[in-house]
Amino acid sequence: MVYKTSDGRWIGVLNDYDLSSTTHDGPSGNERTGTVPFMAIDLLTPAAINGEVEHLYRHDAESFIWVLTWVSLRYEGGELLSKGRPLDDWLKVDATGCSKEKSHFLFVRLRDNTLRPSASHQENWTVARSCLLKFASFFLGQTPALENEFVFQTWLLEKIPDEAKIPPSFQD
Repeated sequence: MVYKTSDGRWIGVLNDYDLSSTTHDGPSGNERTGTVPFMAIDLLTPAAINGEVEHLYRHDAESFIWVLTWVSLRYEGGELLSKGRPLDDWLKVDATGCSKEKSHFLFVRLRDNTLRPSASHQENWTVARSCLLKFASFFLGQTPALENEFVFQTWLLEKIPDEAKIPPSFQD
């Protein structure tokens, strides 16, 4: 869900109601839930699976970028592509296997320039690819760890080129 505030800022929220509850006994910050292909790489490690990694805001932001990547490369006009669909291997492995697949995608496939988004997702792919390249630099230790939502948003807006920021079609 996304909305625009009165001062022109965009606020986005990812919701996963799989574990929602009317009581206050819901999941703690270290439990792992989610759809594996869309989870942050840090949360696909054995330590994270064992509940030893704190869930941070940047994990949700990274998850959103993986969803955007998935849609940009696998769908055309709302329909799943019938052939030439990358990322199928992410569905055939467990969490640690998906971590390896996504790491290979991030450090090898993303840089080979052979990935092509569908015609209806050109702008989305520009945003997703730019963000993924920034995540790659984070994993290589070239960017400080960002744990605060405001700090993360500020950093991300500084790193994404202007042409990859929110498309005009989303600004109404």
